[in-house]
Amino acid sequence: MLLQTPRKQMRMGLVGLGAASTHILRALDSYPNIEVTAAADVRPEALEAWQRLRPGATYQSVEAMVASDEVDAVYVATPNYLHCEHVLAAVAAGKDVIVEKPIATSLAECDQMIEAADAAGVRILAGHTHSFDAPITAMTELIEQGAIGDVYMLHNLYYTDWLYRGRAPDEVDTARGGGVVYRQGPHGIDVIRQLAGRPVTRVTAQTTELDAARPTHGSYTAYLEFGKDLVATIVFSGYGFFDSSELTWNRGELGAPRPLDTNSVNRQRVLGFANTAEEHEYKNSVRLAGPEAENWLAVLDCPEDQRAHPFYGLTIVSGTKGDLRQSEFGLYIYDGDGRREIPVAKAPLEREAELDVLYRAWRDDVALIGHDARWAKDTLAVCLAIIESSQRGEPVTLG
Repeated sequence: MLLQTPRKQMRMGLVGLGAASTHILRALDSYPNIEVTAAADVRPEALEAWQRLRPGATYQSVEAMVASDEVDAVYVATPNYLHCEHVLAAVAAGKDVIVEKPIATSLAECDQMIEAADAAGVRILAGHTHSFDAPITAMTELIEQGAIGDVYMLHNLYYTDWLYRGRAPDEVDTARGGGVVYRQGPHGIDVIRQLAGRPVTRVTAQTTELDAARPTHGSYTAYLEFGKDLVATIVFSGYGFFDSSELTWNRGELGAPRPLDTNSVNRQRVLGFANTAEEHEYKNSVRLAGPEAENWLAVLDCPEDQRAHPFYGLTIVSGTKGDLRQSEFGLYIYDGDGRREIPVAKAPLEREAELDVLYRAWRDDVALIGHDARWAKDTLAVCLAIIESSQRGEPVTLG
């Protein structure tokens, strides 16, 4: 559970006021021990919107914001290709950092961040991923308890409309960290890595680029090996035809009901734009204070009594004594006695859970309990191996 009695207040600065910032701010505002005191963005209209809606100072550069004595930590939510630059600026100012996935676009950038954070004595938390979801955490605990014996096989499958939700130029530019491998891969990879409990040793994968107007990865299929006795598959499609929420009680990533025509509606809207400028205008409309921002946030407004657990697709774990998968409100375990359901208590969603990890480490001045920059580097290494394996048509060995 989140802390209810504050011992110390963390003052957070938010870098990047794009579409993701609207969800991030909901998480920040709901956390009782964090106060958002500053924001930075290069777009004057974004800073003007902030000034109309919220208290706190505004800055046109990360460097100016992190120099403020009113900021203890920084949330980096800028485009992927800028993550390293902005994290290093925060670290140089002695600030703890949470940075959206992927942590960077190269392993060399990860090494820069890790070395800088170690030298400065600050923390870098990699967010956000669905490995913090309550059912995934419960699966991990059951595996550790030996409930299904030795795990030998893991699967995560997710079909979405990612490519057709309205995309900014950098989001469909692979060289700048765009496409589903960079932008969605860390979710599934973190889930699988957490459940496996050991490093990935080899990756075999295939990606696709089927839409010339969006010249980036729209799907991937990856076969991960964790040594000789444990394998996993991760399948992700962002092309917006089949919606795998049909397999998860019509529940989406945050546990809210997901109408079955969601993929189709979003795909038809985006493909109906006359040109990329119209698509970019739509993307801008869901940013902070944009005319479509409230629709974008609707999934967060689902009443709690109507919300189930979050589903990043369907995850199945196989062990020598049984199998595990999510149920609508918990887990199913299949063993020699048949199937039974294990209830799992709801927990803070995604970013709220990760904020709790960062806050507690900062408050107590201790190391992060997980998902630090080194963890994120290993996840990025798998993303890069997926791309490389598909390009070369052969497996890629890690470690």
